[in-house]
Amino acid sequence: MKNIPTAARIDMLEESATLALNARVKQMAEQGKPVYNLTAGELPCKTPEYISDYVATKLDENKYTPASGLPVLKLAIAEAAKNFYGFLELELDNVVVTAGLKPAIYASLLSVINPGDEVLVPIPGWTSYSYQIKLAGGTPIEVELDENFDLDIGAIKQKITSKTKAVILCSPNNPTGTIYSKQRLEELAGVLNAAKIVVLSDDIYSKLVFSEDYAPPAKCGFLNLVILGGFSKSQALTGWRIGYIIAPNGIASAANKVLSQIMGNASLPAQYAAIAALENNDQPVMMAELLENRKFIINQLNQIEKIDFKEPHGAFYIYLDIRKITKNSLDWCEKLLNETGVALVPGEAFYTPGFARLNFAANKSILQTALNLLKDFNYEESKK
Repeated sequence: MKNIPTAARIDMLEESATLALNARVKQMAEQGKPVYNLTAGELPCKTPEYISDYVATKLDENKYTPASGLPVLKLAIAEAAKNFYGFLELELDNVVVTAGLKPAIYASLLSVINPGDEVLVPIPGWTSYSYQIKLAGGTPIEVELDENFDLDIGAIKQKITSKTKAVILCSPNNPTGTIYSKQRLEELAGVLNAAKIVVLSDDIYSKLVFSEDYAPPAKCGFLNLVILGGFSKSQALTGWRIGYIIAPNGIASAANKVLSQIMGNASLPAQYAAIAALENNDQPVMMAELLENRKFIINQLNQIEKIDFKEPHGAFYIYLDIRKITKNSLDWCEKLLNETGVALVPGEAFYTPGFARLNFAANKSILQTALNLLKDFNYEESKK
């Protein structure tokens, strides 16, 4: 077909680094090459049977739902949020169901920011935040986390201007697996509330937590709050595409208008999958295995002198600090993949070169083999 020029906005985009790398690794595996895929942000297990069985009873239903989702699902999300966050008031109209978390974030950004507004993005941070901010006409302002991957309140204060409209928070954090401390979150709430800055809280990993010290941002005093959540990570539903927005009526209504024009309703089977998950109290699958894998991976990494890391307290990631080896993690990860078959996500995807994300939600034998290869990898040559 004859080439057609693309819109100028496409020039500021790149394909999602994590999705692109995961697709490449799967292609290598299909070609018969030995690969140990520790890239994908998903659990390796099947969707729980109680979800599949429930959805199977609904497969004869095939009509549109309201763009904002089935009322019964919205009510279930609202009730679950009341219990989890301790909200006193939350109604059906505060909930919008989406086809995964990405549309939830984008619709919220379109509902909150105007062209030229700035949005603060703590880094390391998920690759899609900044691109979605740009697509919405805003300007992403990166602000580094501290050395423990906690919020740096001083750095955030320095980045706030008259154009700052919102901040995106993600705790447990992707890619670090760390959680933000309650003290820092409460301190940040005071700063942002005074400036009337909106907080978009990405809570997709909020059920995958290994620490009793975890405090969701929603419980830390933020007045202008939008919660972005879903079931993809906790229920092994990544391919089903199901997420949600919890927001004040005005923003929820605006997001519904956006989604009604660009997406319509989330798929009906996925909505029923979410209902089944909530009927089971959204209990995360594989938690016992994740705890065991977390212990194993920490023990193994402690044996590699040139790799540093912070212990993860949530999600299923550990962020490897390879700056003693190289600051070019893109080339290092490429070399690691080509020579050993071990696939990690380079830190460049999260705006922090010199790091690499490892997903430890993998089969134990795959983890063991991958870590053995990582230990034996020729670090000196990889400096080049």
